[in-house]
Amino acid sequence: MRIAVVGAGPAGTWASILLAKRGHSVTLIDPQAPWEKPCGGGVTSKALAACAVLESELPRRHIDKITIYFGDKTNVSVEPQQPIAVVSRRDFSKYLLDEAVKAGVTFVKHRINHIDAVPDGWKIPLQNSELHAQYLIGADGATSYVRRTLGTPIAPEDLCMTLGYFIPGNVPPTMKIYFIPSFEGYIWSFPRSNHISYGLITRTEPGWTARAKMLLSNFITAELGPDAIENGEFYSAPVPCLSARSWQKNQISGERWALVGDAAGLADPITGEGIYSALRSAEILATTIESPEQYPSKVMADLGRELMRASRMYRRFYRGRFFGGDFRKRTIQLSIRSRTLKGILGNLIAGNQSYVGLKKKLFFSIPAISLDLLSGRR
Repeated sequence: MRIAVVGAGPAGTWASILLAKRGHSVTLIDPQAPWEKPCGGGVTSKALAACAVLESELPRRHIDKITIYFGDKTNVSVEPQQPIAVVSRRDFSKYLLDEAVKAGVTFVKHRINHIDAVPDGWKIPLQNSELHAQYLIGADGATSYVRRTLGTPIAPEDLCMTLGYFIPGNVPPTMKIYFIPSFEGYIWSFPRSNHISYGLITRTEPGWTARAKMLLSNFITAELGPDAIENGEFYSAPVPCLSARSWQKNQISGERWALVGDAAGLADPITGEGIYSALRSAEILATTIESPEQYPSKVMADLGRELMRASRMYRRFYRGRFFGGDFRKRTIQLSIRSRTLKGILGNLIAGNQSYVGLKKKLFFSIPAISLDLLSGRR
């Protein structure tokens, strides 16, 4: 089958590789790959264990400790029991693109701005030619042109925005996450191979950009000094954060087309993490391409239930109350005093504790958590 893949991020490039290895003729189209995605670059234990492509010699920083803050004083540190890494998305993109070319994928550097339906598939104008494809895959991010053209775009209220800086420097292998009172989102500091990624994610509001940049700038200045931002590279990008209601009508495929990764809305609405879903959705599509009607149901079974559960938990996580205080603050305070709860929190961050099973896990852990709190075991 002749397949066109629009978008050379992890989802699109990994799908291209897998489809080419299955004997399909694949053309991968992107105007700027390889590029640095505006994100922290964190790769969870779940992704490292499940996705073979991440077993490569790709440069990475392994994380020894994760420290979670609420405000400027309350914090708890978790030591990952299984590997967590941070990678440069430019390095990752280049590695995948090289592997795609080795697998026989044709890479075209071009921005798609028109798609025509024809009887046997799709006609896509390129710079000096036309591409005729029997199947079209949209892997072009949260504001996907393929999605907007063939399906329904992700609504503005279902988008979060990230902004941040890549700042040269070397810091200990500690991942830092900051929650702020009355702020719906979080700030991160992730060490990479030759720089630090500072960023912020939140839902958009009028005038939010200036406030968010000021908030993030204050954190960077406090950690690295007033001159750090002058040497930094600024970035900003949208991330899908679908509500539970939006999940019910999230169309990710149609006649001779499908979406993967962020274009399909497959990101954690609480954390914004999407690398596992990007790679996994590519794998599901590659194995169902001959029976495309199976793709949506398999994505829902494998990824959708978990992301829907996160959507339902979103409001409580960021706005809920627990023991008379902010849910996030109380969770951190109790984790400081209970090694059982700290372990659950660590597994949740690492991707090894599902949202679907979290309520049951917490319920059956109540005796152990209570014992920790009474005995002062940390």
